[in-house]
Amino acid sequence: MDPTATATALGPPLGAVAGATFYFSPQSVARAAAIGIDVVGLYAAGRGAVLGDVDPGVVDDTFFFFKPGLIAGLVASARATAPVPVLLDAHLAAADEFALATFGGIAPSVLAGFTAAAATVVAALPTGRWPLVDGYRAQGWPSDPAPAAFRGAVLLRELRGGVHRDAVVGVGLSGAVACQFDRGDDYYRLHGFGDDDKVAPTPAIHAALEAAEAATDEGCGAQLAVLDAEDLGALVAGARAMDAAWQAPVPVS
Repeated sequence: MDPTATATALGPPLGAVAGATFYFSPQSVARAAAIGIDVVGLYAAGRGAVLGDVDPGVVDDTFFFFKPGLIAGLVASARATAPVPVLLDAHLAAADEFALATFGGIAPSVLAGFTAAAATVVAALPTGRWPLVDGYRAQGWPSDPAPAAFRGAVLLRELRGGVHRDAVVGVGLSGAVACQFDRGDDYYRLHGFGDDDKVAPTPAIHAALEAAEAATDEGCGAQLAVLDAEDLGALVAGARAMDAAWQAPVPVS
């Protein structure tokens, strides 16, 4: 499998594993409650906390595929209860706990192969291009195998998100339009949009969306080109194993 095909294969499993499955997991719910906020607030303000103590508007702009203003409001509300370092610690702790509870049954060699390959990619990425990638990269890597592999999954998912934003902007679409035609109405509304925000579908929009998706795969593939065939295979094997495992979490004593 070449780097672009690998990037295409990684998109769905990493989107599932490192997205809503984690953001609204029992671990995230518990960590949010422990600092006096809800899980939605931890999603926005905790994920956004990897950017540092920046203005909520900066976080809002970084979360490109949400309705403008939504994330800024959530961040400001969460920060009124908990400071940025506390939000960051809660977010990262929830991620580690989720990984331990969910991926503990995966073969150590699969986790290690995925982590090593992901770390090679992350180390070679440019800085200053994708803020969330830079933010997570600055947090280092957990020492335990399952959390370390999950950190790699998060970083690769954020890489794809940043590349996808670049591709969407490159074909002249807004985040709202891209979100509308992504995963259905529920997904669109979860991102803060409503019927008044929708546009009529056109052949030009669909062509632009297809071009953006292809550019995303190609752009991510370009970043994976630092890996050899064995490491590319390790990424796919690890992503698929994590995708299977989240549907049947393994208790960790």
